[in-house]
Amino acid sequence: MESTTLGIKLDSNTRERLKALALRKDRATHWVITKAIEEYLAREERAESEREEDDARWNRYLATGEAIPNERVIAWLDDLAAGQNSSWRP
Repeated sequence: MESTTLGIKLDSNTRERLKALALRKDRATHWVITKAIEEYLAREERAESEREEDDARWNRYLATGEAIPNERVIAWLDDLAAGQNSSWRP
């Protein structure tokens, strides 16, 4: 994978924390920074995907009015708690 250089400004406290963590992990500071950015991006991309899915579900509900009745959800949860792998679908 091709890489590129990106400059960032950090306060001295953050820089020292990075150096200390890298030392404790026996890794380069660059590795810690790269790992942190990769994990942040994965987490935020997953959250954004979930928000988009929630919006689509909400819009589908607004358009159709279809929802799962609370009683059905409670029965499904009770089945799961009892170790039964039933479907919430009717």
